[in-house]
Amino acid sequence: MARFNHRNMALVLALVMTAIAIMTYNILSLALRHHHAMMHDIHHVIAALILCGAFYGVIRYMQALPDEDE
Repeated sequence: MARFNHRNMALVLALVMTAIAIMTYNILSLALRHHHAMMHDIHHVIAALILCGAFYGVIRYMQALPDEDE
């Protein structure tokens, strides 16, 4: 049973991600049509998440560097 789940996890994950993408697109389309100020705030949130991801990546890269022995 575990091998079956492991083998088909990519299919299930692809279906879930597709459903989330469609739902997100529909919600953002409705928000853009009816709430322009909310869309401005959403752009700020997206920018903050991208910035947080960039900082996380830099920190993880620095942690992965080998220690220098003096």
